[in-house]
Amino acid sequence: MTPDDARRAAGYLTVDELLAALPDVLVLDPAGTLVSPGVVVAPRAVLYPGVVLAATDAAVTVGAGEYWPGTRIVARRGARVTVGAGCLFEGGVTVRAEGPGRTVRIGDGCRLTNGVELLADADLGDGAQILGRITAADVVLAAGGSYADPDPDARAAVLKGFGTARGVRLGVGDVVDGAGDFARARVRRQAEYHPKRDDEADS
Repeated sequence: MTPDDARRAAGYLTVDELLAALPDVLVLDPAGTLVSPGVVVAPRAVLYPGVVLAATDAAVTVGAGEYWPGTRIVARRGARVTVGAGCLFEGGVTVRAEGPGRTVRIGDGCRLTNGVELLADADLGDGAQILGRITAADVVLAAGGSYADPDPDARAAVLKGFGTARGVRLGVGDVVDGAGDFARARVRRQAEYHPKRDDEADS
């Protein structure tokens, strides 16, 4: 079996098909990148070696962002995964949805790093972050400013630490720093970790 035959048998585009389907995407190692037919990737997205974008009877739409080695986005059996623009997936990130009506929505400017596994159903608003070796399912993180916003309490919601987070709902400026079971972790304000600058505090 040729490499092209193997790719097709596993449900992925061949290298030539990949380059033809994504002419405006920066695929840094086409031979080391797996993308299913029908996956939508926005122009100017950067796919590093080892990225897998898999859709089997499902929908995956990926915005223009940076997807570092070890990124896996998988949808199967009627599920849908959408990723907004300007996101950063780094350090081995898995996003997975399986089954009719199951969804993962990741807004613009989100950051997922260092071993995150995000499972359906999930809704991450613009700017939200999940940082660390966390398995998150049925989570809703409110949209807000990015991690660089000078007002921590105006930033999008953040999950960080390690462990399992199920059913977590966080508002603007909220953060949970978990260790094991996130249900036991306290919801805090981001200003506790990142105090406002003096000029912001005085305004």
